[in-house]
Amino acid sequence: MIIRILLALFLAAAALFCVVGFMATLEPMPVQAQWTWRAIYGLIFVGNIAGLTHLVRGIRRR
Repeated sequence: MIIRILLALFLAAAALFCVVGFMATLEPMPVQAQWTWRAIYGLIFVGNIAGLTHLVRGIRRR
């Protein structure tokens, strides 16, 4: 149970980092690099949210 909570905290922190990184891509930079970083941050964010959802559902089932 403690490991699940620690993993959930790690995933939440990584998701917040992705939000900050995505917001940083709004600053001026080359368009190609901007969309590449947006895609990377977006995919990692979706993966983190999916992992959090899986963990929370597993905690509630117990």
